[in-house]
Amino acid sequence: MICNRTIRYLVLLVGAALSLPAYSGAQSSSTQPETVLATFRVKPEQVPAFLKLMPQYWAALRAQNLVLDGPHVVMQGEERGKPIIVELFRWKDHDAPEHVPPSIQRYWDQMNQMVESRDGHAGIEFPEMQILKQD
Repeated sequence: MICNRTIRYLVLLVGAALSLPAYSGAQSSSTQPETVLATFRVKPEQVPAFLKLMPQYWAALRAQNLVLDGPHVVMQGEERGKPIIVELFRWKDHDAPEHVPPSIQRYWDQMNQMVESRDGHAGIEFPEMQILKQD
């Protein structure tokens, strides 16, 4: 069983390996890319449908020019015996998620139906991440 902390650590390592730019401290502008670690606490019975939806969702984000090409990493694991999907990607800029078209909002509506809150955490969380060290 992979714990949430292990998944986050692995995602950070993968991001570094994929040559994400190191944190410079100057990325506070809303026009700078925003790296996020999306955590989806997927209902067990919804995992196949959720995994089928993910490539379609990514293609829609790319078609709307809301995200950068890479890195884009999707991983699956468990959190206290329940499925969790973690996605690392970069929004084109900090404002992108606040200005999505209705076609993207429809994906978010579908995803929200497939997830559940657990242990005080929302079904979907999108914390911004910064690479602090890159080897």
